[in-house]
Amino acid sequence: PSVPEERSGLIVLRVAEVAQFQEKILRAILNGDIKDVIVTPQQIVFGTQILLRNSNIAGNIKLMIDQEMPTENQPTARIKAANALNSIQKISSTAAKVERELMPADYEELANLYRLVRVELNSLYELLGQKEKEKYYGYFVAVTAYEKKIAEGVYNPDLDGVLKFDYDDK
Repeated sequence: PSVPEERSGLIVLRVAEVAQFQEKILRAILNGDIKDVIVTPQQIVFGTQILLRNSNIAGNIKLMIDQEMPTENQPTARIKAANALNSIQKISSTAAKVERELMPADYEELANLYRLVRVELNSLYELLGQKEKEKYYGYFVAVTAYEKKIAEGVYNPDLDGVLKFDYDDK
């Protein structure tokens, strides 16, 4: 079987989405909107390592910059990419230094780091050409709709078909 085509821009958007979700959870805990939930530093460290490994975000960003980014935007994109990857690492290293239960200041610092990752990744995506942005946004919407159906228990492969990315590059 052939290997599926790498969807580097989609990975960038999905990691930004994860960062947004993590930020929202931490802020909800901090603000008391979610009661009786404790996030441990180890969960943050472990989750960040899984995110890095499963997304291959560094490789996907490099692929996106090298193959799909307009040449004139590549220098700026490389800076934003380094900032985003450093921020992801900082989430893990910041949490790893905490040897107690997370305190409100920790929740805020980590939420701010997740926001920084999201903003950097989104700004990296914005450097793509219009055609690439539209393509990856289309993928993102399709995957999100698919996951929503699965989460709601209404996905039926016989009716909905299999999620495919067979867009023409015309």
